[in-house]
Amino acid sequence: MKNAIRDILFFGAGFAAGVYFMHVRMQRVYDEKYRKEAEDLKAHYAEREANLDEEIEKQAKEKGYELAMGPYRTESDPEDIRKPEQAIEIIQPDDFGSEDDYETSFLSYYADGKLVFDGEETPVDETDIPKVIGEEALNHIGEFMPSTIHVRNHNYHKDYEILQVQQNFCDLHPDSDEEEE
Repeated sequence: MKNAIRDILFFGAGFAAGVYFMHVRMQRVYDEKYRKEAEDLKAHYAEREANLDEEIEKQAKEKGYELAMGPYRTESDPEDIRKPEQAIEIIQPDDFGSEDDYETSFLSYYADGKLVFDGEETPVDETDIPKVIGEEALNHIGEFMPSTIHVRNHNYHKDYEILQVQQNFCDLHPDSDEEEE
């Protein structure tokens, strides 16, 4: 009986020593492994950041070439190159929000000619309107739906829904008129 108890105690002590040894050993191994992975990731992102400026410059040159050569491209050029005059288009209401990589935005067009993004208090600058929704969009309000027009801007990857409001912007926001003066 004493031998059995002694054997059980030796077995328990050996088991505890083995667990402790493996815990310490494996902790060192995994600490070293994670340290190397962290260094590799830091080196990868440092290299990627160093090459980022070159990649941006290259993409900007390619895009500039595509825009400049759009109307003069040859038959072998791909068909998805957008001409500058096709960057903004009026779309059907059913097409609004149908493109997955395009965000949706909502604007209000007031009777006094102010265009305002929903949720904002300041109107869009008049010089920015052609860049955002194009020159002709406001002339086509009500073409597909009453008091509404939908515009897709391929440069910004956005779909815009513009609702015509019969009130003046200054009547609804009298404090903004004072700020402009």
